[in-house]
Amino acid sequence: MKIHVEQTQYDLDDFIYSNYLVNYSKENNLEELFYAYQSPARRNTYINDHGLAALYMIARGRPIMGVMKKIISQNLETFHDVESVVDFGGGPGTFLFALSRFKTINKYTNVEWSDSFIGIMNVLVEEFLSSSVPHTHVDSISCNYLKLESQDIPTNDLSVFSYTFCECDNSLDSLSSLVENTNIVLIIEPGTPFGFNNIIQSRDKLIEKGFSTIAPCTVSNGFCPLRDSESDWCHFVERIDRSRIQRHLKNGVLGYEYEKYSYLLMSKYPGHPDGKRVISRPNYTKHSVSFDICSEDSSHIVITKRENKNEFKIVKKSIRGDLYRKSQGQA
Repeated sequence: MKIHVEQTQYDLDDFIYSNYLVNYSKENNLEELFYAYQSPARRNTYINDHGLAALYMIARGRPIMGVMKKIISQNLETFHDVESVVDFGGGPGTFLFALSRFKTINKYTNVEWSDSFIGIMNVLVEEFLSSSVPHTHVDSISCNYLKLESQDIPTNDLSVFSYTFCECDNSLDSLSSLVENTNIVLIIEPGTPFGFNNIIQSRDKLIEKGFSTIAPCTVSNGFCPLRDSESDWCHFVERIDRSRIQRHLKNGVLGYEYEKYSYLLMSKYPGHPDGKRVISRPNYTKHSVSFDICSEDSSHIVITKRENKNEFKIVKKSIRGDLYRKSQGQA
């Protein structure tokens, strides 16, 4: 299948809901799936039903897509030259839809165990990503990615592991062989202590493979100020707008939700971040802003309005996950 990635005005949620919701029992199955994802190591998260896979794309795929868009937008330079992607456990192709908001690639391969997810992906690609100009080749490999040998994985610019390691015990053991044929690795995990631990272990393995950290870490020697913390872990929060159907499926009232996530972006080509990552929720007062940054030393920053009014104006808009540049104040 070949597609040309372009913006669309179609309502993806309405399309999925009207075409795949056969009866309301699927919504009960979706609720059971949410419980399974809260402790995936002890429950079955495998989806083998097209209706349930479609509803998952609305209820979970869309928030995850919002996180992906945020990460891509913060690292456009890294993603700029990506022309081929292998998405391990890519579900309904969520990363393809997120990346399509920023650029067109030559090839996307979804390595996905569930044929239902692959089927939904193919339908959504045809419906929302026009085939009028053949630019992107979309392919899939129907298998458990943990059982793949490196020679069976297409050579690619970017390998993606989005909310995959959290689902399988010992899945990180396969990471080193899965990234043999790539230059860039993106890993996204739930913003929990368990998810952060997966990120730290992944980083250690990738450093051994010769990869360098692009984001979110802004320390180049493998040091992590939160690695041994008992009270905090490196995670970020993205506010996601909810559609009417999402509110219905989640029995929600608010028109938005917050998605907590941890992530890791690494490359075989060393990068130099322009600043230090804010890794705590900033503490705002009327006259000062304080927060922690990802740094080997002097990790706590305090900016006062009295000492530097102009810099205070800039820094007081910072949120966890932003880059703090030394020119903004005294680090």
